[in-house]
Amino acid sequence: MTADTTDVTEEMETTIRIAVSLRWGDAFDADIARQIAEQVGADRSACLQGPSPAEKNSPLPAGGHVGFPSSEGNASDLTGTLDAVASTGARRIELVGWSAQDGPVPISWLRRVSGNWVRNHPDAAQVVVYAGTVRLGQEMDDDWRTVTGNEAPLRSVVWEEFPPFRHHLLVCRGPRCCAQGAVALHDVLHNKLVQADAIDTEVLVTVTGCMFPCNHAPLVVIWPDGKCLRLTEDNIDEIVRDLSAPQEASLTASMPPPTPDMR
Repeated sequence: MTADTTDVTEEMETTIRIAVSLRWGDAFDADIARQIAEQVGADRSACLQGPSPAEKNSPLPAGGHVGFPSSEGNASDLTGTLDAVASTGARRIELVGWSAQDGPVPISWLRRVSGNWVRNHPDAAQVVVYAGTVRLGQEMDDDWRTVTGNEAPLRSVVWEEFPPFRHHLLVCRGPRCCAQGAVALHDVLHNKLVQADAIDTEVLVTVTGCMFPCNHAPLVVIWPDGKCLRLTEDNIDEIVRDLSAPQEASLTASMPPPTPDMR
């Protein structure tokens, strides 16, 4: 083996590619995560946002992929995955942001979070981010952006306080709610709240993990009312009207929370 060949081999062996799910719903979809990882040739999988880690990244087996989501869709957070990969002695870490969902994605936060990691690990591996967002079936080009540590910080004065809101709407993205159509229903609910000009004014929406009772999935919880509702195609419009109305909500007062079936 020549010196040039050796250098190329060493570089390949010390480059780790991580497929990073960008949206909350992506973090729960284990099947899509595996498909994307295989599509982009990823060695590991991580979540920009989403559930808590279900398993730790283990040393890479020959030709294998590790750190993929478990049966409930959980994968390691990005910072923890970067720590684990850096500890293996990797010289270059490639981050590929992906989403299976249409619409905008927080790709800028992939750069913010990785930039924060680089600032805290100035002597660690080189980190690069793929310039675009990968979707299923999409081919990648060679457009990589180096993470310098000069990216926007994680904190800002505009995020010092909660925005003014009247209702805090918690939407569950636990595995059972997702299996009952929560992702699609939440998208419809969010879009209708946007159309009603209620987001971050009348209503602050927060995505959560499992909240119980799962038998009544998919669930939303409205605070300060403390009401738990099953979200359906038939009641979305009523919920939006109630949450965006200027007067006190009538829906949360008239609809009791579902009672778990204890039989």
